[in-house]
Amino acid sequence: MLDTPLALIVALALFAFGLWSRWVEERAITAPMLFVSLGVMTGPLLLDWSAPGIDAEGLKTIAELTLALILFTDASQINRSHLAKFENLPLRLLAVGLPLTIAAGTLVALGLFDIGWSTALLLAIILAPTDAALAQTVFGEKSISESLRHSITVESGLNDGLALPVLLMTIAVIGAGGILAVDHLHWLSFFLQQILLGAVTGILIGRVGGFLIQRASARQSMDPVFQRLASLALALLTYTSAEHLGGNGFISAFMAGLFLQSHQTVVISRLKEFGEAEGQLLSLIMFFLFGLIYVPGALQHASLPVVIYALLSLTLIRIVPVFLCLAGTGLRLRDKAFLAWFGPRGIASILYLLLAIDTLGFREQTEYYDVLFSTSVLTVFLSVFLHGFSVPLWTRLFRR
Repeated sequence: MLDTPLALIVALALFAFGLWSRWVEERAITAPMLFVSLGVMTGPLLLDWSAPGIDAEGLKTIAELTLALILFTDASQINRSHLAKFENLPLRLLAVGLPLTIAAGTLVALGLFDIGWSTALLLAIILAPTDAALAQTVFGEKSISESLRHSITVESGLNDGLALPVLLMTIAVIGAGGILAVDHLHWLSFFLQQILLGAVTGILIGRVGGFLIQRASARQSMDPVFQRLASLALALLTYTSAEHLGGNGFISAFMAGLFLQSHQTVVISRLKEFGEAEGQLLSLIMFFLFGLIYVPGALQHASLPVVIYALLSLTLIRIVPVFLCLAGTGLRLRDKAFLAWFGPRGIASILYLLLAIDTLGFREQTEYYDVLFSTSVLTVFLSVFLHGFSVPLWTRLFRR
């Protein structure tokens, strides 16, 4: 891939965007928007340059690594004392809002597409996880309440892991030919195992890893470069350990970052610097490949029901459940609308789509494959632009 024009385009885009990044972002153009657009322009719809030799498995690996690193880094910057103070909001979003969103997405899919309930449920689960990184600039806005920013970060960090066991169970139901053919007790224990083992593994590795980094830094036996590299090492160690033990790697990565337990502000800032830089790089490469490989195919098969579902997924299917789960919180209408709107779809949805297609071999069932693939890809594609363009509007609203 490095000797192709595509590598040159990515390198030039990274360099040029870096030079003008603040000026561009002030004009509501985010890095994911630029790199998805570049991928689409160099794909078969326009320039028709050949795609790199990356198959679905390779793209899935990139997505897993990117998501684990972003979750770890984002969680490491959360103040746990503030999290305890504001825990009511993310708990509502995860415990009530997430199931209601999946249920709403399933019902709308059944009404718009000629597919079975299990495939409709699969589509709703794929598009349920949120990706706060698509609107990252808004979370540094001090005029926005810390409780709101923390709530969206925590929701985005944990709903990926919570949705994954449900996704795997739905895939098992489809593969077995029906819900009656599935061992329900097995899947219930699997769901609990994923959450509990993932959380415990993450907490242990986060505490121990943070303690060791802190001790080594205090003794000045750890080079500053490796303080930054520790971010990637701990994220990978946590994710792979949890997966090998039978836990959920994404929940584990988030909990490890949350319980890092390093009181060295210099270490935390270096972890943040490395995590944000490397996480951003992987994320932008992922969005470039997404625009290059998947968006052209999805646009070719997009129909009116697909477009309608994508728009509803980003609006009513998300907004109504969030408003319902926030009833009685005393939040202002503006704050509820902020939490409801910032549910962008990103890397987790791409990863879960690849996982579902790879496991079920939906290519043999053309109709189901077209609906699942085109709707998921179009929803993520629209989310990149709609949520990116909305950042300045919300910033101005809260500043006012």
